[in-house]
Amino acid sequence: MKKRQWTAIIAATVFLLSLGTLVYGKSHMKLFINGEEVKTKTPPQIVAEDIIVSLRDLAEAFGAQVEWDEENNSVFIDGREQESLKTKVGLLEKALAPKSPLAAVEAWAEGVKTRNGAWQYAVLSPELREEQHKRFAEANWSTGTSSPWVESYQVLERYRIDQEVYRYEVKFTYTDSAKKTSGTKEYVTVRKYEDSWLISSIEQVEVEGEITKIILGEDAKAQRIFVKGKERESLGYDQADVIIDSKTKIYRGYTDQELTVEDLQKGAEVRVDFTADPRIMIYPVSAKAEIIRVLAPEDVNSVVYENNRYNFTFTLPENWVGYQIEVEEWTGEAVDDRGEGQAVETGALIKIRHPLWTSDEPRQDIPIIVCTLAQWEQIQEGKFRIGAAPMGPKELGRNSKYVFALPARYNYAFPTGYEEVERILEKDPLKPLKDE
Repeated sequence: MKKRQWTAIIAATVFLLSLGTLVYGKSHMKLFINGEEVKTKTPPQIVAEDIIVSLRDLAEAFGAQVEWDEENNSVFIDGREQESLKTKVGLLEKALAPKSPLAAVEAWAEGVKTRNGAWQYAVLSPELREEQHKRFAEANWSTGTSSPWVESYQVLERYRIDQEVYRYEVKFTYTDSAKKTSGTKEYVTVRKYEDSWLISSIEQVEVEGEITKIILGEDAKAQRIFVKGKERESLGYDQADVIIDSKTKIYRGYTDQELTVEDLQKGAEVRVDFTADPRIMIYPVSAKAEIIRVLAPEDVNSVVYENNRYNFTFTLPENWVGYQIEVEEWTGEAVDDRGEGQAVETGALIKIRHPLWTSDEPRQDIPIIVCTLAQWEQIQEGKFRIGAAPMGPKELGRNSKYVFALPARYNYAFPTGYEEVERILEKDPLKPLKDE
């Protein structure tokens, strides 16, 4: 049996032809694959209504193993080398997968900065990979532009749901040969996938500013809003006519708490991510909104912790980015005939810990007592107490199942940072959420 081997990536000639384009030249047809001309030893031909291309030329262009079995008059195409390479790449991605949410978003941002599409793609979730693969492939895995280019970036945590979901604000600073600078802002959400953290969504802030005008539809609900920014500091739009339809999502601040069009009020601060639909490119731009985030003044420079088990959020200042959550247990001691001093009730004690806290230099925690409604009623009736203080805990808020409270004399030792915690608590930072 005589064999001859060539290199290729295909499983069938028909598949390869689907990737290529044939163009008539002056003397013969030309073959283009992925936009690049392939020099063929045997020119392509049209016979009847069929396009005939040399298998050898295609094999050399794509690169799998092709064998000719003269004895059996057969051609064998072997793409196992490609599959092997695919497996190697998959194992390498798994080994280098980010082990923390911050590592995931920083890897993505560095990929944007270096215009490395493969790096960005490697930290995307399976769903986002499927959605964006075509875009990366068409760009030959090189993103962005040569000018302006990303000079630097800043990553800030803005929102966290327990220890499962993190949302970061990523600010990119661009520059060019004239040393002019501009910027973009994106909200990147990271989730846990098995043992790795991967990016599940990316929102590009295309216009941010104040709602200066609201246009109502026939149902007397906002159909369009006009948003005007303070200055043109970014590569986005400094003002825009924002179209709202049934698919537009409206959220409170950086969170996933949905709002309605009734929450869009004149003077409100918003961040808008447009859909991929065509937009009217006159000034100011007019486009459909995919996501609108409504930010209260206290949301702008803050980070929000959301607890899904007990349904509440807690807003912290920006300098608390990197905070830790410690969950302990409070004990309620009887003060009636059930047995003075005996433990009769328990519940969760959630401590929000400052990022600079260390065992050698502890700082003031923000402690939150979680009680059921029945437990809280018993505390108010004096049936049991939490701690030795003569007064009971102070209510911070409640939902249909739980009361959230501040322990009495939580800062009795006046540790470092207690004044800041007092200032935070004065701003009513805890917001109960409705039970689903």
